[in-house]
Amino acid sequence: MLASTVALPIVDLDLFADCTRSQLHQIAALTTGLHIPRDHVLIRQDGLAGEFIVIRSGSAHVTRAVNGGVVQVADVGAGDFLGEMALLNGTRRTATVTAATDLDVLVSSVGEFRSILEIAPSVARKVRRASLARTSSMAIAA
Repeated sequence: MLASTVALPIVDLDLFADCTRSQLHQIAALTTGLHIPRDHVLIRQDGLAGEFIVIRSGSAHVTRAVNGGVVQVADVGAGDFLGEMALLNGTRRTATVTAATDLDVLVSSVGEFRSILEIAPSVARKVRRASLARTSSMAIAA
């Protein structure tokens, strides 16, 4: 019974929708649930990449400093994930993410993130596809 409870934090997220039950249990063990208060900065542009974040509930603003100003890039919410671009590319953070509301998130370290991608090819595909799309849209906006 305990094993079923462990997977509950991730089972309803689209990112993990194609995972097997076994993969869900492994991924759940590689994530830590956190509550983040409104206005807290989760990721800071040009900071070092240290974690992968999946939003369970709430919303956040993604902004970028460009040409001496700050531009809002996106609003993200439940089911969205953050931090993969710098982790995949070995670069610094490309944007700042600030909680617009209180957030409940799942966080994985760099090593845990890499393990998740190895465990679940469907997650790896979704993460890489999103990273490519975000990289392209940032290049257009710059």
